Amino acid sequence: MTKRTVSVIVSTVFFAIFGTLAIIVGIVDIMNPPHPYAYKLPILGHLALLVGILSLTAMGLLWRMKKLGGYIGTISFAIAYVVNVYVGENTLAHAIAGAIVGIILLTPLALSWKTID
Repeated sequence: MTKRTVSVIVSTVFFAIFGTLAIIVGIVDIMNPPHPYAYKLPILGHLALLVGILSLTAMGLLWRMKKLGGYIGTISFAIAYVVNVYVGENTLAHAIAGAIVGIILLTPLALSWKTID
């Protein structure tokens, strides 16, 4: 087994945080949907739960040094990004904020890509 690099550990932690927050958002949205977002995308909470589950799955696979975790993590971020831009009231602001989150989330993964199987 390959030794975990700092970037793999950071990526794993970031996906854990991202996934946990997404699950919290999903549960809150399903229990009490925020009005403007619920009208625009009624399945927002379910998508947030999906993103959270995918992110936590990515975290586990990355911790085991599996590239599949990177693919799943990237897909979970892509879903979150598209949903965020779609439901956001200010599309440009949400696109920029999402891009910043994406850079923070995916940079450690990109740096560790060659070290994982």
